[in-house]
Amino acid sequence: MNINNSLSRRVGHISKCTQQHMDIALKPLELSSGSYPFILTLSDEEGINLEKLSRLIHVDKAMSTRTVQKLIKLDYIRKLPDSKDQRACKLYLTDKAKEAVPIIRKALNDWLEQITADIPNDKLEELYSTLDTILVRAEEK
Repeated sequence: MNINNSLSRRVGHISKCTQQHMDIALKPLELSSGSYPFILTLSDEEGINLEKLSRLIHVDKAMSTRTVQKLIKLDYIRKLPDSKDQRACKLYLTDKAKEAVPIIRKALNDWLEQITADIPNDKLEELYSTLDTILVRAEEK
């Protein structure tokens, strides 16, 4: 078995299935699998700029710009000038987004519970630990 192709294929497929699930679950909120990470990240760290948001989500700045503009139009994010740097803006959640955060987290948690339902906790902890190790190495690039 080629472990590299096998790991990449499995992780990629799980990611695609998760995207499909979240697209369906978040459709009533007019959100998608590509937009909810922006809301959750800002929920954890409001007032950051677009560059930092892009780094935290691991997407390029162009993708972040498009997604943030969409979320501004949908009244999920507001952009305010940075008082320390006139060229920069800080991003904040609107009340609408703050109300959506628990719904997003529940949809994600329900999905994760569904796909890990029959796996014992000790095996899940081992899996998460192994994936954390792989992720650290991947981010070292």
